[in-house]
Amino acid sequence: MLGESVYYTLEQRKILVTGPLCDSLDAMRIRVAIQGQQASFHDIAAHHLLGADIELVYCDTFDATFAALAKDKADKVVVALENSLYGSINQTYDLLLKHSFWISGELYLHVNQCLIGLPDTHLPDIKEVHSQIMALAQCEAFLDKQLPYAKRIEQHDTTASVQAIKTWNDPQKVAIASAEAAKLHGLKILAAEIEDHKHNYTRFVLLGKETVVNSAANKTSLVLTTDHKPGALYHALGIFAKGNMNLTKLQSRPIMGKAWHYMFYLDVDAAAESPEFKIVLEKLHNQGCEVTILGSYEAGRQT
Repeated sequence: MLGESVYYTLEQRKILVTGPLCDSLDAMRIRVAIQGQQASFHDIAAHHLLGADIELVYCDTFDATFAALAKDKADKVVVALENSLYGSINQTYDLLLKHSFWISGELYLHVNQCLIGLPDTHLPDIKEVHSQIMALAQCEAFLDKQLPYAKRIEQHDTTASVQAIKTWNDPQKVAIASAEAAKLHGLKILAAEIEDHKHNYTRFVLLGKETVVNSAANKTSLVLTTDHKPGALYHALGIFAKGNMNLTKLQSRPIMGKAWHYMFYLDVDAAAESPEFKIVLEKLHNQGCEVTILGSYEAGRQT
């Protein structure tokens, strides 16, 4: 698909017309694939987005969550897209384009990280800190100051790290995870809110196979590929500016198989079905740009 002059419209996809996000959910209990376990931040985000009455499909990796939806082992996916401290999760962006799933909602989850260990664990005795890589990165300042000699060991999931600490039963090993994970496994919170900055949010998105035309949509995510010539991106972005549309995200990613050629992920404060947005798309198409719409949805709230 990339490299061709393609103009994506919503009419080219299977359409599900809905009202707000809650109206698009089937009355039956839906299966939601997430990366991680019970009490992980993905688990918390999924329940914020979809409520309590859902069936979670726990997966070890981001690839596995997308595969679960692709193989109809799940009806929806909730996946982290970026973090306010750590930045974008490039793997998720790549998987979005690979699978062509539709973003129908988003959530900005306030992430409070906790240092979790056995009841008899004391900070001076800690030799290993286990967690998911993004969680470790979010807590670097605390770890540098409080546990400078402790080894930081990456695990695939925050809650799985807590479960491992319980299994190992070693007071010299601790995990970084949510307070809910400590409660679930009956372990002690040694220190709370250890993230480097208190305004620590992770953006999660809700994905499905069907294109959802949401009457409450006011934000659109898309992939833009321009001609490989001077000023191409400048002129493309100028179309959004002239259309009075605010861009809340612009990120480049390499195009596989084309060294030093890039595509761009954009978030735009506009609904894909609005007349103004369709004019912008037409102008981009006429300029030789390739546009793939990833989703159009109601801008997420912070929780």
